[in-house]
Amino acid sequence: MKTYIKLAILAVSVSLFGALYLLRTVPSEAQNKEDPYLSANQQKDQFPSNLNLDCAGCHGAGKDLPELAGGQFHKDSHGAFIGSVHGRPNAEGRPAASCLDCHATNKDQTTILRAEDPRSTVNRANLPQTCGSCHQDYQASFEHSIHGLKLDEKENRQKAASCADCHGSHSITSGRDVGSPTNRLNTSSAVCIKCHQDAVHDYDISAHGTALRSGNEKAPSCITCHTAVSHLEAPLSLRDFNMRSVTTCVACHEAQAPTYRDTFHGRANELDFKLAASCADCHTPHRNLPQSDPRSSVHLDNLAQTCATCHTGVNQNFIGYSPHPEPHNPEKSQLVYYVTLFMELLLMSVFTFFGIHTILWLQRSVVAYVSESREAHASDEQWVVRFARVHRFTHLLIVVSFITLAATGLPMMFSYTGWAQTLTKVFGGLEVMRVLHRISAVITLIYALIHVYYVVQKALIERKYSILYGPDSMIPRWQDVVDLYNMVRWFLYLGPRPKLDRWTYWEKFDYFAVFWGIPVIGISGLMLWFPTFFTRFLPGEALNVAMIVHGEEALLATAFIFAFHFFHNHLRPENFPMDTVIFTGKMTLTRFKEERQTEYERLVEEGKLEEILVDPPSRAARIASKIFGFTAYIAGLLMVFAIFLTLLLY
Repeated sequence: MKTYIKLAILAVSVSLFGALYLLRTVPSEAQNKEDPYLSANQQKDQFPSNLNLDCAGCHGAGKDLPELAGGQFHKDSHGAFIGSVHGRPNAEGRPAASCLDCHATNKDQTTILRAEDPRSTVNRANLPQTCGSCHQDYQASFEHSIHGLKLDEKENRQKAASCADCHGSHSITSGRDVGSPTNRLNTSSAVCIKCHQDAVHDYDISAHGTALRSGNEKAPSCITCHTAVSHLEAPLSLRDFNMRSVTTCVACHEAQAPTYRDTFHGRANELDFKLAASCADCHTPHRNLPQSDPRSSVHLDNLAQTCATCHTGVNQNFIGYSPHPEPHNPEKSQLVYYVTLFMELLLMSVFTFFGIHTILWLQRSVVAYVSESREAHASDEQWVVRFARVHRFTHLLIVVSFITLAATGLPMMFSYTGWAQTLTKVFGGLEVMRVLHRISAVITLIYALIHVYYVVQKALIERKYSILYGPDSMIPRWQDVVDLYNMVRWFLYLGPRPKLDRWTYWEKFDYFAVFWGIPVIGISGLMLWFPTFFTRFLPGEALNVAMIVHGEEALLATAFIFAFHFFHNHLRPENFPMDTVIFTGKMTLTRFKEERQTEYERLVEEGKLEEILVDPPSRAARIASKIFGFTAYIAGLLMVFAIFLTLLLY
């Protein structure tokens, strides 16, 4: 009996001690609820059986907060933190950042709040400031990025990407780590896809995405092109981003860079023309595929639709235009190649001939001006008319339109230079320049028609056929060859200064340079102005030819007029600093006898000299002529200086 009593007492004692132990170690119902601060994985874990929830459990002697408690309560987060860049020991052997550095204000534990609370230091809207306490430079740059600017907007504050969305929260690793979400190999699949599913899908099937997956180290990832999503200044608009992307594209596609730059699209892009097509506009920003791929936006079956986004009335001929022409590659296009070759040879031959001609003339004129004495003569007070009013008016239109055409056209040709971009800004942008250029083109057409009408009226109506042949005509004749020969002899000190007639050989060259240039530049310019119209009956390749002809002929005309024509008429010692005869229409009889001796003698012999004697130009006419002339003169010299400087340096 006693034995049974002893066993019963023992059983009760064991049961009592067991119950007390369970009451102490098993959490209450409230404690056993899922902690909203824990991740899904953490919520699955039971608290350790030896967990002490008293204050001393965390704050006791020798307890190092928050690592110890973090290890007990937030196993997954703590483990991730230990392996991150923040968990690595610093020079003092402590972690680079502690839990309290991010989750509390000034390490005050009373400020620890759940991430959903707008006051929390780890709330997505506050993360830039929290991270910026250590990463000041990155915080400053992030604020101006696309994500940073969106985060500042109240309506996007809980949607725009913040630091943790890209870098992670506890497991942050260096972008150089192949496992890091910010590594170039992982950004699309680990980061960007969270918000940009469609773009990532297009990228994955693109040539870029395929190359990246195949191990091509040069293949671009999302952050290669979208640098402004994180820590670079965001462009003002998507259009600005597409225009900037050209610089990114050419960094890899070096072979295509020059061919794009030499087109209207490339040059206009350099001058910040918003309507100019960029790489992204034709090749699409994400779904870029080889031209051979039927899904490609630049596949022949899709080109008309692609071009139609900017150009109305696109036809099959139009898409034959090459946006990446290679003018020095006959295999790409023989027509473009030989037209380019012809224009370059023409430019070189004209510049070589007149360059030598000008140098020889300059040195001979200086010697003659210094060595030949000249005394005042009564004929200095007598004046003759050289240019009729219609000629002066036509020349006035030529000066205004030509200088405007040059000032608004040259920046397009040399768009990659600083002076071209500055000049574009002075005009108010390429949009304004295009309007001015076209207005000047219309003025050119007007003065060309005025001159043609003048010639037709003289020759057919008034029957003054001398305008078509003889000394009064601009048509070249054998005497011009003789004059050139004698002029060269004078340059070389082998003979006297030749006697010249009403029109010299260099003046006739000037005249026919304009006569040839207006239809060539005009027609090619109209083709570029109305490309879809002309490709109704011309192949698209004709637009590439028009671009080359228009640019090269304009360069030839501009450089010739501002360099050689200015010398022939203004920079020679005997005319320096300016000859105003084209503006007043008058010159002294003394000068007339010196420069046009053959014409003077013929008029005297025919008794017609009195017919051209006139009163001297008024003071107002002289002042107006010099003001207008010097303005055009200086503008032309500045442009020709810019041309030659560019050709030498680039």
